[in-house]
Formats: sequence, structure tokens, C-alpha cells
Amino acid sequence: MRENYLLNLLQKDVDEGTDPTYWWDEERTPLDSIDKRVTDLMDLSGKKAVVTGGAGVNLGQACVNRLAGLGADVAVVDLPKERSEAWTRAAGRTPLLDAEGVAEKFSKRWDTNCIAVEGDVLTADGVEAVMRECHERLGGIDILVNNVADVAMGPFTSFTTEDIDRSVRGTFTGAVYCARAALDYMIPKGWGRIINVGSESALTAMPGQVMYGALKGGLATFTAQLGAEVERHGVKVLGVYGGCMWGPGRDLLPDSVLGQYALGRTAIQRFELPEEVANMIGFLATDAASAMTGVMIPMGGGMAL
Repeated sequence: MRENYLLNLLQKDVDEGTDPTYWWDEERTPLDSIDKRVTDLMDLSGKKAVVTGGAGVNLGQACVNRLAGLGADVAVVDLPKERSEAWTRAAGRTPLLDAEGVAEKFSKRWDTNCIAVEGDVLTADGVEAVMRECHERLGGIDILVNNVADVAMGPFTSFTTEDIDRSVRGTFTGAVYCARAALDYMIPKGWGRIINVGSESALTAMPGQVMYGALKGGLATFTAQLGAEVERHGVKVLGVYGGCMWGPGRDLLPDSVLGQYALGRTAIQRFELPEEVANMIGFLATDAASAMTGVMIPMGGGMAL
């Protein structure tokens, strides 16, 4: 049997009288949270959040709603109106509000500063420009929600190289670009939250979702690896696995056998509200999640059970 070098090293330190209070760092331990309500810890007043795909008819708008409801100022990042509407229609839905409309709606609802920022966060240059504008107009970036996604669905054997490249860029690379850019603003402040939106398709095989599930699995691994690396800077990297979402006022995707199959796989046997998933995203963005990092929380209604 191989030796456990870490245990041996720690045993040596204990034998030599190492002070175990090394692990008790009052500067890094949130002692002030002990006597607070959990709801007090979930106050995001003064924090500046960026939500990519923020005008999205499902989770994007729900994330803006929840973060602004917790007191954060939020940048609603999305494509320019015409491109955003074309993308929404291509996905089989009817466009509702553009980024300006979403920002105005939730600014009024929650009395916070929500702004619209147009740009393409699936390109390196686009990400740099968007993050710079968010920082300048909000006065900082504390929270990033990597929500935007663009992926080819269907049989893998039907995909062209363009479909594959688009899926990698839209489901993985764009999120990596955004995280890299956001860290330049978070690390100097010693506080930050990067929250990646995954899918329970990463946890179980789903017909027609080879690229989507694989790339969301990659995003989960990225969450763990980056979370371990940047925790020492006060930045937490977390995420959620989403599922089949729909809510009032939002068009359903065109009915299909695969859609029914996905819903039939869930334990809750219903659509989940985007706001139910956004509840967890809001929680992860707050100090109530202070002992968490590098993990993805399943929020798909038990699709992968």
C-alpha cells in the first residue's frame, strides 16, 4: 500500500507541536454571521451583478429579477435587439422584452439600478468590451452569472463542423472568456462570485443532447477547478444544473417527443419555474453560501435521479 504523504506530513507537524489554530483564521472566518438571520446574509445591497443572456425569456430574466430583488444593481447583458429577437425566434419562442425593457422592468420593481448592456459575450473581444462597460456604468463587478448558451441539438451524426464549433463557443468557451475577464475586477477587491449555469443533461444521457450535455459537463469541471484556484482571492465559483423550465407569459418550445421525454424523466413531474432555479443562483451569490465553492447544485427537478 502506498503511503499517504499528506497524512504523514501532518502527523509530523503534530508530533513536533504545530499550533492547530493555524486553521482558525478570524480574518477569513465570518464570525459576524453567527448572530444574523440567514435572510440578512442574503442582502446584496451595494453589489454589482452581470447576467449574460439577461433578456432571455426564461432563466435570464429570472436571474435579473432575483438578484435585483436581493438589492443588487444588475447589468442585463444581451445581443443587440434585432439579433436577440432573431435568436429567440430561431429557438421557437416569441421575443418578449429586450435588454432595455428587462432593465427598466426590474429597476422599477425593486428600486435598484438595472442597466442594459448590448454585446456578444461569445467572442473574446466582445467579452472585454461588455465587461469594461459593465464595470464603468455599474461602478464595479462583484457577481457574474454565466447564463448565455448557444448549442446545436439533435443527432450528433447530423452535426457539421460549424455546428460543433458553435456549440463549443456558445456553451463553454464564452463562459470561460467571461469568467477570465470578470476575475480582473473581482480579485483586486478580494470578493466575487462567478455562477455558471449548467444542465442536468450533464449528469444523464438525454436524446439529442450529446454536445449540450458534454459541454455542460465540461463547464461543471471548470467550475470545480477554477473554484479551487481563486478561493484564496475571496472569489467563489459555483453553479447550478438546470432542467426543463417554463413560466407564465413565456412561450413553450415547440412540442416534441424529446421534450415530453425530458419532462417524464423529472421526479417533480412538471415544468420548473425559471425563478425556482434563480432562487438558488441568488443564494449562491450571497454570503449565506460562504462555505461553498467549486460545486454545482442540481436544480433540474430530479431529472438525473
